[in-house]
Amino acid sequence: MKKYLVLSLVAAALMSSLDACKKKEKEDYDNSSAPKSNAIIENAFDEMTNMTDQAIKGSLVYYKSPQITVVYAEKHDASFAAKTDCNVVVTLDTTGVTKSITIDWGTSNCDCNDGKQRRGMIVTTFTGQYRDSGTVITHTPVDYYVNDNKIEGTKTVTNMGTNSNGKPFFNISVNGTVTMSGGEVFTYTSNRVRTWTAGSGTVLNFFDDEYDITGTAEASSTGGNGYTANVTSALHVKVGCPYIMSGVLEFTPTGKPLRTIDYGDGTCDATFTVTINGITYTVNG
Repeated sequence: MKKYLVLSLVAAALMSSLDACKKKEKEDYDNSSAPKSNAIIENAFDEMTNMTDQAIKGSLVYYKSPQITVVYAEKHDASFAAKTDCNVVVTLDTTGVTKSITIDWGTSNCDCNDGKQRRGMIVTTFTGQYRDSGTVITHTPVDYYVNDNKIEGTKTVTNMGTNSNGKPFFNISVNGTVTMSGGEVFTYTSNRVRTWTAGSGTVLNFFDDEYDITGTAEASSTGGNGYTANVTSALHVKVGCPYIMSGVLEFTPTGKPLRTIDYGDGTCDATFTVTINGITYTVNG
């Protein structure tokens, strides 16, 4: 189940766009920290699905330290996996109606292969196979930190079957609280629909997968750095392309003007436009 980061990609791009804007206009609306905060929050919740994808196959390519131990709960008791510092333990429980995967980094920060530090656990429950209509997958962080940012809440992915065009689609909702390492607390919600527009029929080849993403997100913060985000034209992403290829997103930091981001015509490149207060800027990478 290939999962794509959408609003966080937007946030990272926005940081570049605002730098470009500053070169032209020295307005205080360009100084919002909301895009950076959004990137941290969206990344933390988004990568939970990728982690589960890898863990269920007995590996954690990007999210582990050098060592990983896989435990099958129905075969062994908890003492089977002696937890040592940064020996990431993955526990698979495939018995019962609701199955679960637990990823445990331990209580001390572990340097993971993706360059981030993690500690704590993520518990994922699932009622069926990802591709099966009606399957509900729920990710719950437990005392979980990424780069000393504490991540709390739930992320739920529901397979909704196929739409009127015969394309599989998924409802994705996140309700979370993120306490940044500096102390600022964000309360975050998002509701998105991810439609599998290409590649769903080739189970063994994820390189041809393409998705459209629609939906909204919003956050409030104790530091006043909240924001809202709304996809007004579906964001299109494709395996093998690190950029959003097309679509339009509206992003509004609290107390700041609306930013309208247009990702263009479907070309896989880092070029997009940002419109603020009627002025459009082109950003290249």
